[in-house]
Amino acid sequence: MKRTRPPQLRREIWMQVRDPGQIRRWRKQRGYTQRELAMLVRRSQTAIYKVESGQLRNLSEAFAMAISNRLDVPWEDLFAAHEQTITPSVSTVRHAKRRHAVPA
Repeated sequence: MKRTRPPQLRREIWMQVRDPGQIRRWRKQRGYTQRELAMLVRRSQTAIYKVESGQLRNLSEAFAMAISNRLDVPWEDLFAAHEQTITPSVSTVRHAKRRHAVPA
C-alpha cells in the first residue's frame, strides 16, 4: 500500500481597512498623490483610490504592509489582521493524485 501525505494546510492572511479616510489623511500629510503612492507600492492609482474611498476594504497582507511602510505608520493603526486556515477538500486531493499519475 502506497503512503500518501496528509493534505497541506494553508494559512491565508488578509487585512481589513480600519478607516479609509485615515489612509488618505496620512498620504496627504506625507505629500504623496494617489499616483505617487501607487507607484511606490507597485499598484494602480485606481487601487489606492478604492482603498481611500472604502470600495476596497480587504487587502492582501503584502499590499497593506506596503502602504503602511511607505506612509511610515504602524500597520496596526491602519489595518486589522484576519487569518484563515484553508484545508484542501478530499476531492481536490484525489483529483491531484489522478493528474500526477503515470500511465502504465
